[in-house]
Amino acid sequence: MSTVILKENALNQLKKGTVLFQEGTKVHSFGMIVKGSVLIQSSGGVQRLVKTGTLAAVEDLFSGEYSGDYTTQEDTIFYAFPASEADQLELFLDKNAEYRGIAVYSMEQALAGFVKEQDRLLLMAEEQGGETDQFRLGDDTEKRSYYQEAAKIPVEAQKNYFRGSISMVMHHINEIAGMIQELSDSCLKILQYIEELTPKEILQPEPSAVTSVTEDEAIKLLGNSLFQIVKAAELDPAEQKEIITAVNAFVDTKDRLSTQDDMRRLRKQIIDGYYCLYKILIFKWLEDETVPYPVKLFLNYGFIDERLLDEEQLRYLIRMAEARYDDLPCPVYTMPEWLKEIYEGRKEPSRDSFEVDYRDMLRKKQRSGAITEKQEQEYLEDKHRKVIFEIENMFTSNNKIVNGRLSSYVPILYKDEFYGSIERLFLTKKQLCDSIMELEQKDFTVFQREVLYTNPELNITKEYVIKRIYPDVIQAPVYGTTSSMWQEITGRRRDTPARFIFPVISENEVSKLVTKAFGRLHWEYCRCEQGAAWNNIQYKSLTSEYMDYIQYYRKNHELSEEKRDKIKSQILRARNNSREIFLIDYEMWIEFESNSAMKLNKVSRAILATYCPFQKEIRESLKNNMPFVEAMAAQQRQFGEKAREWDLRIKRRENNNLEVPDEFYTTYHYYADN
Repeated sequence: MSTVILKENALNQLKKGTVLFQEGTKVHSFGMIVKGSVLIQSSGGVQRLVKTGTLAAVEDLFSGEYSGDYTTQEDTIFYAFPASEADQLELFLDKNAEYRGIAVYSMEQALAGFVKEQDRLLLMAEEQGGETDQFRLGDDTEKRSYYQEAAKIPVEAQKNYFRGSISMVMHHINEIAGMIQELSDSCLKILQYIEELTPKEILQPEPSAVTSVTEDEAIKLLGNSLFQIVKAAELDPAEQKEIITAVNAFVDTKDRLSTQDDMRRLRKQIIDGYYCLYKILIFKWLEDETVPYPVKLFLNYGFIDERLLDEEQLRYLIRMAEARYDDLPCPVYTMPEWLKEIYEGRKEPSRDSFEVDYRDMLRKKQRSGAITEKQEQEYLEDKHRKVIFEIENMFTSNNKIVNGRLSSYVPILYKDEFYGSIERLFLTKKQLCDSIMELEQKDFTVFQREVLYTNPELNITKEYVIKRIYPDVIQAPVYGTTSSMWQEITGRRRDTPARFIFPVISENEVSKLVTKAFGRLHWEYCRCEQGAAWNNIQYKSLTSEYMDYIQYYRKNHELSEEKRDKIKSQILRARNNSREIFLIDYEMWIEFESNSAMKLNKVSRAILATYCPFQKEIRESLKNNMPFVEAMAAQQRQFGEKAREWDLRIKRRENNNLEVPDEFYTTYHYYADN
């Protein structure tokens, strides 16, 4: 591998795929990424991305050699500064005050990248049955959390803050450099451990399992995919030409992420063509399932043209298309599988963006005279119309939501959109389900609901029992950055599953996507349950107490001035959206407070502990920490009272020789054992 010769103290315009620095070679320079991005990948498999506005290779000045191969991921402009050791960095920053904050910010970003990589590797090891506690020992949790939070502060703010003190800058940089070295060593050790666990399988997370054809044959079947997909839809020649022309233009364009007007118009054409094809091809698959191989990848992953991906990515998609996951405790569907559930009548269509479901939509049309009463009854049973309703509402909305890049969104899959290997980014059903189960291990109430129970045969007219209801989880065929909670119940019944959408290929860690999604579930289900009283403090609930806390935090004597300032900042960060303000606290509750790291204030901790309590083992581990004990007191009292009520209810039936339904025992143990 050869590297480019950089012009020092000058701008270097570099093509995509250029190697700036080679792993293991002596450091001779670092530099500013003026435009573009650079992937740093070590021979051991550790990788991270540095983007526009940051300094690259600063941390390598402390070790004396480059920690990985630095390769541009797009056309990049790089300004190179000569330096071979940390002392020269200090001299440079002493003379160039405008770079001080950028240097600290860049080191914080590097640290955050290593933390993310370590978390990913730990998850891989755990999925292989490995014990990872040995790699977590010695972590400086407080310092790490501090710098992870610091990495979220805008670079302009850091430039202003650090401009006046070189000693402060070097203190931060030296401390972060030490932590980066520890994290780098830890990542390499975890990788070695993973290889010892399953030396062959782990590097290819899912087995190659093309059942109908071999992988090589499947690759051949993907030749001229665009034409095969369009032909399978049997569009008229004018429509075929329009879609093929638009996709070909997208293939040929140099900057597919551009937000210029011509690219916006091209994306609009591709989006329209994509959903036109999807609404036709889904029925080809539903009614036959022997569609051309490119169509299968189109429906599952948004694949449309083999020229937009490299061969390694294509092979991985082929393996994933044939992978099977049975008996998952939380149901996870691909988009075609979900539409099949609706087509075959096992599920009803989701609400639209105005909270109107399929039945209500037909009723409105009938009342307005758009359809007759007879047509309304016919359409209620029309499985074709139900699928189209789901595509035009839930699917189109959520595909864009979970993609998260509103200015550059297109629903088709292309390699420029994501960084790193597709294996690392692909979100399998098992990974998603496992992460949901891990969340429940912390937040045991998240899927538990108090629902109406009647049993005329046992003379039970009305009781409210506890029932675990796992959500329906749907994978959108798109690369994405976030998750979506689309509805908290199905229809109007409280004992029905919520619906969540996750991207099938994800830029962010699955645990963070899951935590965000189900934090929103807590909030929205409480609003649904409380109705008009959701923010009325006279009726105690998660939402009413949290709204009261947010509305009156300035007058709350339990909060210091510093805490009030933090709440104000949190409100601004969430753009005054009450659910999103709560979500910030919920994420800290799950990620940090469950591990004894105190991030919340006294008031918010008490609300979370009452309505989103940790499972018993975690509470036991926190019982020596007085702030947590105080916060958990309300939930303990509430559950204790409920357990006594159910114990008496059960004993009354037993004493009268009346049968006790299993639902009563389940509810009693829920309160008594937790």
